Amino acid sequence: MAQRRRKENLMKRKQRTTTLLCILGGTGAMLLSLALCLVFFDVRPRQETPAAPESTALPYSASSPFTVSDLTSAQLSQLRSQGRMSVSDGPRGISIGDSLETLLERYPSTFTELQPETDLTGEQSLEEIILYCASYFENQNGVMTALPPRGLLTVDGGMIVVTLLAPTAAYPAGTLDNYGSYEHVYCIYTVEPENMTVSSIVLGINR
Repeated sequence: MAQRRRKENLMKRKQRTTTLLCILGGTGAMLLSLALCLVFFDVRPRQETPAAPESTALPYSASSPFTVSDLTSAQLSQLRSQGRMSVSDGPRGISIGDSLETLLERYPSTFTELQPETDLTGEQSLEEIILYCASYFENQNGVMTALPPRGLLTVDGGMIVVTLLAPTAAYPAGTLDNYGSYEHVYCIYTVEPENMTVSSIVLGINR
């Protein structure tokens, strides 16, 4: 009787083993077929290749002077309440740490002249280069002056300063020496001469 039970148990084990092998074999064959399909037929779902970012035009023209439109509405509102503020990111994407070369590339340089000490403009610097200006005239004191919108590069006290000045509205016809009677916005970039990079940016409004 005991021998008979051992034979039955042995046959059951063989059946289970055979069944397990069949299942494993079938599963292995299926996985192998799937792998072959992936390799030879590339049936994987297509993934969209991320498109390269489109190059967009700069939100300004490097040939145009600095104007009130270079300021955000939030900056202009803050300036009207405070008059002046320091920022780390200035107009036209210029930030602290950018080079002087990058700064000058973002603004026009259509009228450049080094002013000798005896012929200073209204900025009264020892060295001055006019990057651009609307007009160049002699004021009532006989000083040659650049009419805004203007960009001046000055060297004074060992520091390089780029000052941009523009009216918030168009001047009346014939405005020259009395331009200071109107409201202006300005941007002052200070450049460290050691590494020629922007160290501070100041925005302001004159009323």
